[in-house]
Amino acid sequence: MHTTRLLFAVLLGSALLPAAHAAVATPPDPLRFTGPLMPLHGKAVKNAPYSAEAVSEHLQRLADGNEISRTSISMNYRDSAGRTRQEIRDPSGEVRTITLYEPADGITYLLNPRQKTATKVADPSATARAAAQARAAQLRAEGKPPERRLDGADEVIVKDVERAGGDERKQVQEKVRIRLADGAAGARLGPAMAGAFGDMRWAAKASTRELGSKEIDGVKADGKLRTYEIPAGEVGNRNAIVVSHESWYAPDLKVTMYSKHSDPRSGERIYRLTNLKREEPAASLFAVPADYTVRDVTAERAKAAGGR
Repeated sequence: MHTTRLLFAVLLGSALLPAAHAAVATPPDPLRFTGPLMPLHGKAVKNAPYSAEAVSEHLQRLADGNEISRTSISMNYRDSAGRTRQEIRDPSGEVRTITLYEPADGITYLLNPRQKTATKVADPSATARAAAQARAAQLRAEGKPPERRLDGADEVIVKDVERAGGDERKQVQEKVRIRLADGAAGARLGPAMAGAFGDMRWAAKASTRELGSKEIDGVKADGKLRTYEIPAGEVGNRNAIVVSHESWYAPDLKVTMYSKHSDPRSGERIYRLTNLKREEPAASLFAVPADYTVRDVTAERAKAAGGR
């Protein structure tokens, strides 16, 4: 029997880009540096429109007393429907890329102002989840309820199906495995990925101190300071390394107003929102301009898959 595995992983809770917390409904793990990019996924934040300039700074102090400083700036917008727009600018202030996100449809548009093009992309996790559920529903409708069992920690649907082999007249039986990662399994993927590159062993033991509340750019924000220590010798370090992350989150707007991540190995990373306006942005900001050429990546992939 010819056996193949089709794995549909449903990843829940992760954003596609580093988060600035501008469109998610709850503050993510504050020990992760928040850069100027707005998340493309998460629960839409409605009835809390705003526009603001997001500034991300990275400062490294070298052993010889020298310093390396880098700054990036973007403009963030969100309307009452929860739609978001982010403009990434180059050092001269020219807008290089624009990202539009429509949470109601799970659609992202990546705009190139110079070329007047837009790339349309559907939420990959939603697409994978829908494909897996549609396949399971199809099997049930055909009177072939899929076998469901736990494969490790994930639930797997196992079903024998037939397909045409190299010779169109020959039917080949295959065992199709559709992996459905539930919420818990999907949630585990985020920390696992972070652990592969970061300090999750020690960050998991971080201590948290509440900093109270204060106004930042006219918005009330709640502060937290989280710190963790990497013991001497764990990463070849002679002395203990202390890493800290200070964040100020505005529960009313559901955005991070300010954060500062300090790590003696990499320096300081500061993120802040400035020039914040709590007004409804123009509706035209969230639409693809009429003179742009739109490429639908999801439709192209679906068409290519159907032609196989």
